[in-house]
Amino acid sequence: MAEQRYCPRCRKTMSEVNFYTYKNKEKAELCKSCQTAHIDNWDPETFLWLLKEFDVPWIEPEWNVLRDRAYQTAKQKNPNHPMLTGMSVFGKYLSKMKLKQWNQFTWADTEMLKERREAERKAAENGSAELKEDKIAAMKEAFERGEITEAQYQTYAEINAPEPEFERVEGQIQQVGQTQQSAYEQVELVDVGADLTDDDKRYLAMKWGRLYRADEWVYLEQKYEGFMNSFDIQGEGRIETMKMICKTLLKMDQAIDCGDVDTFQKLSRVYDTMMKSAKFTAAQDKESKSDFVDCVGELVAYCEENGGQIPKFSLDADYDVVDTIIKDLKDYTKSLIYEDKALAQEVENYLKNRQIAEQMKRERIESKQKGESQPEIKDEDFKDFSEEIEKQKEIDRNAEGGELED
Repeated sequence: MAEQRYCPRCRKTMSEVNFYTYKNKEKAELCKSCQTAHIDNWDPETFLWLLKEFDVPWIEPEWNVLRDRAYQTAKQKNPNHPMLTGMSVFGKYLSKMKLKQWNQFTWADTEMLKERREAERKAAENGSAELKEDKIAAMKEAFERGEITEAQYQTYAEINAPEPEFERVEGQIQQVGQTQQSAYEQVELVDVGADLTDDDKRYLAMKWGRLYRADEWVYLEQKYEGFMNSFDIQGEGRIETMKMICKTLLKMDQAIDCGDVDTFQKLSRVYDTMMKSAKFTAAQDKESKSDFVDCVGELVAYCEENGGQIPKFSLDADYDVVDTIIKDLKDYTKSLIYEDKALAQEVENYLKNRQIAEQMKRERIESKQKGESQPEIKDEDFKDFSEEIEKQKEIDRNAEGGELED
């Protein structure tokens, strides 16, 4: 396992792979993040002292190539807000200086390498550039005569195509030599965070976190207010869930804007899960968003409030078909109960059986309290049993006589 080291600046203990290495194989005192915290990749004054400390030469073209590539990669991931950190270029530059081409040079060789590079540039301008242009011109003529294919011509023509370079002009990063701007870049965009006061920024930083820009704070606030107006959100837990949903929406928009479909799909699944778990659905809309009235009582109250008390009317109109059917069903149900004697007998038998069952339950409880396994049989029980037998015999005789009469 990698050895653990302590960074006195961030006060964290982490693996030694998070520390840069000097030429003598010793590790730096601060971690990579802390050591590059104040690096501005476009301002050499912010990192030249580190190059001197690590004893590597300052070769501006090599640094610029690594910086421009890192910026181009960041712009592909997020076209609207490409971001470079202090670690984006510095670590790659140290690794490049370890190659055989540069590892024999030190910080003291910076001026010598600069002079040699200037001499090579002048020599190239005098002859090699003209030879390349002549060769490309000859290949173009050969292509026009049909002697070579278009693919062959394009392959060699791209040799002269320069790699994109970037520079910072008045705080804005733009490509070197780019004169024509797109229609999107020509539009003067409004700084949505320009009107925020210091108190506003402190409030938003406490609410959403310090890692967001002013325009992102404004976006989060708009989404938050929209959800609060759409749903009845109460309780600290649901409010915190709503804030996480707003942050997820922000990341979803950024992912889809830069074409990162995979990240967008993952975030959309997280968004759907949080919305369902918090029950933020159309059924949870506030009552103010519902219909004008949702019951007859509210309609009557509204009419009486705005037009006075509603008078009573006697309606002599005939029932319509629906009312007639409802009345017939009520009359039929009433006739089943009052005119069906068998139903009355069943109700009477049910009540009697229920009374007997409750009596037996009480007797079992009393016998259990006395310590007896079975309830005590009383004279009334023998009498009731005899009467029940005689009653059943009478029912049987009546039934047999009815069959004979039939």
